[in-house]
Amino acid sequence: MTKPHWLFFILIGGLIYLFEPSLALQTPNRPVIGPISESRIQGLKDEWHILHQDEPTPEQLSGLIRSELDNDMLFQFGVGTGLIEGDPVTRMRLTRNMLFLGITDNKSDEELIEKAVSLDLHLNDEIIKRRVVQLAGQLLLKRYPPTLPTDTDIAKAFVQRYSGIRHLSRYSLYQVYLSPDRASDAPRLLERARSQGMSPMMALTTRSSSLLPTELVSVTLDQIRSQLGNLFVNELKNADLLEQRWLGPINSQYGVHLVWITEVNHGAEIQFEDVRSELEYDLRMEARADALARGYAELRKNYEIRLQ
Repeated sequence: MTKPHWLFFILIGGLIYLFEPSLALQTPNRPVIGPISESRIQGLKDEWHILHQDEPTPEQLSGLIRSELDNDMLFQFGVGTGLIEGDPVTRMRLTRNMLFLGITDNKSDEELIEKAVSLDLHLNDEIIKRRVVQLAGQLLLKRYPPTLPTDTDIAKAFVQRYSGIRHLSRYSLYQVYLSPDRASDAPRLLERARSQGMSPMMALTTRSSSLLPTELVSVTLDQIRSQLGNLFVNELKNADLLEQRWLGPINSQYGVHLVWITEVNHGAEIQFEDVRSELEYDLRMEARADALARGYAELRKNYEIRLQ
């Protein structure tokens, strides 16, 4: 009788020894984050459509879902570290919610907040959730502080991003618009303007009525394009742009134009001091993003993230 009894325990012990590591992996003692509901996924799609006027690709949607899960994780982390009870904004919000529900019972603020948390009111208040996520992000940055850029880093970034790059050229001009039915008049009016040395203001008296701007000052080609169209810019770029001179006729989708070039400012090379503050800001934001990414990666080790 004893022989089968000992064989049984030996067999059980062997199975436990073999499968104990895998069992431990299958039942981790970690809080579960996700998956997010279909209604929340639809909400993410709707927000994307409002911002971008199209549907997110599968890759973009996956990124949105992961970001949402990260926020859920950060919120749970923040709640666990006492940010609900320790933040005056969330405390005031919870107290207000309790008063709105009529649950007061002559309790103190501390008792009201404790009761509100026990009722999970903080879980259904988007303002509180956003606040806690914000504070939890700040807490992560304290734990994993970003590396501030040095002067050397900023100088290196300038060489990488701006070396040999020039400021955009800028143009100042007047345009005398002639409607399509007056296009044949353009050469004669241009010759008259040149031969008589007509000023822009005098020449503008011959223009056709329109809502197009008659004067553009220190604008880029893209800004001209937004006002007068792509055809106008293409013909302007191919013209000999002499300052204080009439040129044309320049065609556009609206008609034809006589153009007086007031000034052409060909962009000089971008100098370090022109963009130093911008570069420093960019590098600080990149360092902050890297630090947050490290914080998220460490935080994920404490949670089980479920996509589905």
